[in-house]
Amino acid sequence: MVTSMNDEDLKKYFDIDEKRVEARLNVDADIYIETVSREPGDDRPAHVVQCECVDLSANGLQAYVDEPLTQGAIHSLIIDLPEQNKNFRLTAEVRWVKPYKSDYLTGLLLYDSDGTEIVDWKFLMSKYLN
Repeated sequence: MVTSMNDEDLKKYFDIDEKRVEARLNVDADIYIETVSREPGDDRPAHVVQCECVDLSANGLQAYVDEPLTQGAIHSLIIDLPEQNKNFRLTAEVRWVKPYKSDYLTGLLLYDSDGTEIVDWKFLMSKYLN
């Protein structure tokens, strides 16, 4: 049976991530999110999940994650751009999470944070747009 979505349902589903004002780029990227940090003095490694990139921008990204992240949580992440032969260590806040097939479509807001490569990231994004 096929069910149709009304205009309000479509708006809720597709407009959830329409908060970014800058351009989004569909770039081949591997994203790794540290969901549980390694405790000092603990032998257990950090828990890191690899995600599928949907799109990127100077201040955020969307990714398919195979586990639900907590809205409002702040995570360290790495964005690996094979085409650039470079990866970027960044910090992001989970802004929203929406179930999608067997994954979770997740919106992340990048933080201007000391100890990250956010300046280099924004510079690269501006180069993509020029």
